[in-house]
Amino acid sequence: MPLLGLLAVLGGCADAVDLGRIPPPVILISLDTVRADTLSCYGGPEGATPRLDEFASSAVRFETCIASAPWTLPSHASMFTGLYPLEHSAHSFLPGPGHQGDNVFALHPRFETLAEALGARGYATAGIVANSIYLRPGLGLDAGFQTWDVRRQPGAKVTDRALAWLDETDGGDPARPRFLFVNYLDAHRPYATLDPNDRPREALDALIDQVMVRGDEPGELGARVRQMHQGAVRQLDVEVGRLLDGLKERGLFDSAIIVITSDHGEAFGAHGTVEHSKDLYEELVRVPLLVKGPLQNVGSESKVPASSVDVPGLIAGHLAGTDAESAAGLFSRLPGNHVLLSENHFSRIGDLLRYGDRYHRERRAIYDGDLKLIIDSRGNHELYDLSVDPGETKNLAGERAMDLDRLLGADAAFAAKRRYEGERALPGKLSALEMAELGHLGYGPGRETPKEPKDD
Repeated sequence: MPLLGLLAVLGGCADAVDLGRIPPPVILISLDTVRADTLSCYGGPEGATPRLDEFASSAVRFETCIASAPWTLPSHASMFTGLYPLEHSAHSFLPGPGHQGDNVFALHPRFETLAEALGARGYATAGIVANSIYLRPGLGLDAGFQTWDVRRQPGAKVTDRALAWLDETDGGDPARPRFLFVNYLDAHRPYATLDPNDRPREALDALIDQVMVRGDEPGELGARVRQMHQGAVRQLDVEVGRLLDGLKERGLFDSAIIVITSDHGEAFGAHGTVEHSKDLYEELVRVPLLVKGPLQNVGSESKVPASSVDVPGLIAGHLAGTDAESAAGLFSRLPGNHVLLSENHFSRIGDLLRYGDRYHRERRAIYDGDLKLIIDSRGNHELYDLSVDPGETKNLAGERAMDLDRLLGADAAFAAKRRYEGERALPGKLSALEMAELGHLGYGPGRETPKEPKDD
């Protein structure tokens, strides 16, 4: 099916409206650490996310979206390039003896990003970013952004910065289109619940000790931590609503391409895991994906499984009929036309130091309908039928040998053809402030709690 036809099926007839030659505004909103089931429109608590639900009612809601990785850097690299981590190589690695610094590869400049493609086609580009560690300059994710404003701040400040950039770029050529990427961090450790009695950092550390150190069940503590996270998502919903209202006030909402998604989920003790970046179970990789095309005002649902790698293709596809339509040829992946994967290449440096050799392995999940195979570099493969076991409690790898072999073969064929074997890019050494930030966000070898940054 031609690209425009597929988009019309997914988004309704409004998606196929010819906007003339002027490309529409593009708004990409990344809700850091928001699993799909925290949104009411994905089965979360009723009334928890009214503004996101309202947006979903006039957008395409993909029932299933799988993050390409369970943590920030590789997942955002996929959103920007349309490639899986094994293809773009911006992921973690197992450090050798004497290794100093973080254990991540940056996104190599050889890979063209969505911002570069849109910038080359006349767009003003900006990233308003709250994740000060894994979206920091030097990791390659800022490629193509004329403005890359990274400051760890609450959602209200992020919204203010995003709207301010729109106002600053409103002068000059009024026909010049804009691409705005906004990253909110409120649902990441330490959850921004705005309730001083919650003390989420202490609760998270206690849950880690209970589940990941002692091996106990999460119990009541796990439920309490999950409620704190849900509280942070509620606050995030308010800020997303305020950003959308700002687009409407500026006359940008109706004509814009708006994508709202998340880079990964969060675990509260299931499968012996707390937080993220450690494994590939559904609570860590199933994320929301809401897409509104220009002039679209009728919502729909798509049962076609989607991925982080589909984001640039979905955006570029909506540019048909404009001067930027050639960008669609650069990002060909769309929901349903490629293998569906999620990957975790070892884990973060703090996990590797804190838990011995537990995470000294690579894991990749491949999906086939309701079947999901987690392929383990140590051979501890896990096969689940999500239609009857959405919580991934019964490993069928020993019972369904044919399915196991088939999916192993499909994964091996894809990896052999697509794995990146070129030069790897290493980021620069972390500053003292960035090392403190690493600990603040829970990735460092210790549990540093630096002072909160100023609002400047």
